[in-house]
Amino acid sequence: MFVGEDLEVLSIATRREESAWQAPAIAHVITRKQILEQGLTTLSEALATVPGFYMAEKEWGTIPYMHGVPNSVLFLYDTVPLGSDVTKQLNSLDHELSLSSVKRIEIVRGPGSVLWGPDAFAAIVNVVPMTGKDLDRGEAGLLYGSPGDQKGFYTNLGYSSGLWDMFASVSGRQGEEDDTDANLVRFWQDEKTPVPFPDRLGEKDPGDSHYLEASGRISYGDWLSLSGRISDNKTAYAMTGEDEQFTWCENKNVTSGHVKLESRKKLNFSSAVRVTGSYSWLNPEYDIIDRTYSQEEYTSYGEIIYDRSFLAGQSLFTAGASYRKKRIKDAPIWDGYLYDFLGPENEFFVPILTQEDYDTRLWSLFGQYTHKIGDFEFLAGVRQDDHDTYEDKISHNLGAVWSPQPQWVLKVLYGTAYRTPFARQLQEGEEPDLEETKNLSAQISWKPKKWIEVSLTGFTSRIEDHVMEDPYAGLSLPNRQDIDGVEFELKCAPLDSLDVSANLTLLDNSGPEETYKYNDFSYIDEDGNLVRHYVDLFYPYDSGPDTLFNLTGTWQPTQRVTATARLRYFSSTELIHPRGETVTSFPEVWLVDLNADVRDVLSSGLDLGVVIKNLFDRDYDVPGTYSAIPGESFTLEVILRKRW
Repeated sequence: MFVGEDLEVLSIATRREESAWQAPAIAHVITRKQILEQGLTTLSEALATVPGFYMAEKEWGTIPYMHGVPNSVLFLYDTVPLGSDVTKQLNSLDHELSLSSVKRIEIVRGPGSVLWGPDAFAAIVNVVPMTGKDLDRGEAGLLYGSPGDQKGFYTNLGYSSGLWDMFASVSGRQGEEDDTDANLVRFWQDEKTPVPFPDRLGEKDPGDSHYLEASGRISYGDWLSLSGRISDNKTAYAMTGEDEQFTWCENKNVTSGHVKLESRKKLNFSSAVRVTGSYSWLNPEYDIIDRTYSQEEYTSYGEIIYDRSFLAGQSLFTAGASYRKKRIKDAPIWDGYLYDFLGPENEFFVPILTQEDYDTRLWSLFGQYTHKIGDFEFLAGVRQDDHDTYEDKISHNLGAVWSPQPQWVLKVLYGTAYRTPFARQLQEGEEPDLEETKNLSAQISWKPKKWIEVSLTGFTSRIEDHVMEDPYAGLSLPNRQDIDGVEFELKCAPLDSLDVSANLTLLDNSGPEETYKYNDFSYIDEDGNLVRHYVDLFYPYDSGPDTLFNLTGTWQPTQRVTATARLRYFSSTELIHPRGETVTSFPEVWLVDLNADVRDVLSSGLDLGVVIKNLFDRDYDVPGTYSAIPGESFTLEVILRKRW
């Protein structure tokens, strides 16, 4: 299908490789060529170039917003989920996941629970690593960046011979990412009492962060492969309360990884069976001021998929069954808002941290059918998820793709999806109502010439039983929201040496305010029992900015030199968090990034890359967790790559 064509390949829309242009999904692919040309070093940087995505900077990392919904994306690495069931805020979006060994990034905007199960809520992102067939040689790189004295490396090795191919990659990075000084350095005397207030004060800085990662794959033909990935990361940062009186240091230390075995057997010319098994682990450890707590997650997963084409390839039926077991140890549940306990007025209390163990099991049956009739392709799918811990759920999708001429494609898609509950929900009630979304999207795309492509997408989403998460203040009460939006994309090449792309996202949100139960004071009764008093707090729904814009130009004056400039914009944002007395607004931001790549510098196979973020060093603030934090300042990275 791909011989002689330059197509963006997608594999997550129907579980088969196909063109993103024709796939029955609102799809986008970021290729390795784009990653190198644009100087993209993290997954958050790459996704920020895609319509609908807003990547919110926080002290401890990035929160992804998709179509105005925070933490609503299912992230996969080689189809293995990356996220956590305990908290939706633990994602590998920054330097925790290196792009040095990534072949492409596949993106489907819209619900995807039918084929991918829970948490494929507003989008699916699949990071596809390279194989020995993609790199039948070696390459290595060194980088240095400022500020923060950033140092890093990577090495990729690939081998392909006959039916066998192998690939291995190792990468690392170290440097200071947050230079904020802390003035509160001690708090916990023990699990029940704080240290006296004068002893809490001092001086401390977060220190360096580090990131290590190794991945590999060995395959025999196209029917058997064994792959895996392990990482060990430390993110050091400082947190500041809403009145900016106290700042304290925290560390997020995460070890994670997975092993995946996949086998595909072709039954005949029109049908095949694919069996996949994986085991993954995620073990975060958090240092908060002078206390450390950790949690563990282990996931065993097995899946079998049967697909069959009919009517000379005009129809495709995909059916499957899967089983997933998750084992959670020491899931943290905070009972209290940390910042309220830090001041001199509190001499006796600390927020209570309870850690719970639990297991969840999930059986799933799913099927999807696509059928072509003339210029039309129709899609229908359904999935039944049977849980042992919370309510069972049915997801479904419907769609139609119409291509009256090769240069025109119209897609209309409807789907439902849901998110698994937070650990706190599982502990506070039996079978909590699961957050569910219903989404209708329509996209029209036009490609009259090879050098120009235009698309316009509109969508409307209704979210039911929506729950917001705060690290220390718990969860909001179930709520509903309606979100509508329009996305515009343009790609063109006015000159052989110049590529230009632009996209614009407009969002509109309506719905009730979020409600939190807040413990405003506590006291000891006459029997010596701790009694907590609660009030309701109301806050606007946080959908992020309502306007996003990207304009990117890539110029290649010679075969050896490529330069890329990107103008990015996001409209005003708001700092909304439980316990905040006011909602703080931050103005719109315009930023310019540059990247230059020069190949065969001094000798053949030696490449030089220069990446500049925030070229004009514009000062701007963004919403942190509880207070304003400075946005990313001028940064410079120099990368030296060697191919052999």
